[in-house]
Amino acid sequence: MSWSYRKSISAGPFRLNFSKSGISYSAGVKGARINVGPRSTFVNLNTNGISYRQRLSNPIIPRPATTPASVPVLESIPGQIGVEITSGAVDELTDIDSQAFITELNEKASLVPYTPRVTVFLLFLPFLLMFFSFGRRDRVIQAAMDTTLVRIFAVNGTNIRKEPNMKAKILKIASYDEKYALISDSNNKWIKVKVGDSAGYVSRELAELDRQSTTEIKETEWYLINKYLGYEVLLCLLCIGLVSIWLWKLDKKRFTMELHYDMDARYQQIYEQFKEHFNTFCKSSRVWQYLNAQGTTDYKRNAGAGKLIRRVEIKGITGNKAPLPCFCTNVSIPCISLQNMELYFLPERLLMKRGNVFAAVFYKNLLVAGQITNFVESDRLPSDARVVDYTWHYVNKNGDPDKRFSYNPRIPICAYSEYTFTSDTGIFEVLATSKVAAMDDFATFIKKIGVLQNLVGANYQ
Repeated sequence: MSWSYRKSISAGPFRLNFSKSGISYSAGVKGARINVGPRSTFVNLNTNGISYRQRLSNPIIPRPATTPASVPVLESIPGQIGVEITSGAVDELTDIDSQAFITELNEKASLVPYTPRVTVFLLFLPFLLMFFSFGRRDRVIQAAMDTTLVRIFAVNGTNIRKEPNMKAKILKIASYDEKYALISDSNNKWIKVKVGDSAGYVSRELAELDRQSTTEIKETEWYLINKYLGYEVLLCLLCIGLVSIWLWKLDKKRFTMELHYDMDARYQQIYEQFKEHFNTFCKSSRVWQYLNAQGTTDYKRNAGAGKLIRRVEIKGITGNKAPLPCFCTNVSIPCISLQNMELYFLPERLLMKRGNVFAAVFYKNLLVAGQITNFVESDRLPSDARVVDYTWHYVNKNGDPDKRFSYNPRIPICAYSEYTFTSDTGIFEVLATSKVAAMDDFATFIKKIGVLQNLVGANYQ
């Protein structure tokens, strides 16, 4: 069993700590204390159940207090393009407190895995082995031949006799144009031919010699040179498998980023509320992202609306999604996938991802402003929408339908909740929910965490 020893001597805001690992000292107040010791330097924040610990690589330098960014006005000059609702360059969105965290995260995201590239390269080795284990050779299909046949040209045929004599026994009656193999051509009157298994003679006056020649026919074939090819290929594949497993473990180690949170019982309850508030937001029937806002004076053809909003429905909302495949953490990370950015809500900060580049801001540097707005809903009406009034697609100033148009449908006016995310670093995203106040609790919770972070920051600064 290991032994432990710790003794502290307090003198006002300073404390001297004695332990088996050495002597350390701390300074600060309850809930925000800086610990400096032989192992490393950390900032421990613990107040109202929220615990935050960050390693310091540089001396603590007081930071100027930040003021929340003002909410951009979603209005524009009529006839102009309008206000593009989008955050700035992602590499400029990170606040000072998250620089070290984001630097490491971006380094992990920019790494190139070894496993697929090296494995594909190694898989060529068995093919090269098989290529050099086979040879090519020519195989003769038909040999070259020069043969002479005896052709019967007598119209009525002729007799093939056993002896070269007109009175000899007839072996066979040959028909016109029949051919027989030549045995001998030495007799001036008779030609010796092959008849079945024996030999016969045909008159030279009734037959002629037919000389035929054929060329040699070859084809190229592959044949095995290396008789140990099978064993060598199996050994090669086994080695490739072992190397791939080693590379996979190496890649996993290179890509793995761990972010663990120490939670006491009280903070665990608060964190459960954090997830419950996000789940409440997820229950909204439809959630939109605003892309562009443009003012208009042509209210007659826009159902009386004074502002035109270009929006897209957000489909990717999940209660837990890792920003990287090897991102290890002991908490759930709610995520909202926007059109050009993903928002990850960590317990202490907002993490943003665009492509493979990350940015982050603490909640104390993030402003989430919510309001209820009336929206002329021309699309499918959400199931949880609250209809507050109706209008017409073509409407007069007094609210009556413009009867100059034969097709003038009645359009509902819905009360939606609109949430604007802004920061001094350039965050500017606007979300809307069909359910009124769907994100109010979640936004309020983020605001409270930000207030607490500002209090803790003021204490140790």
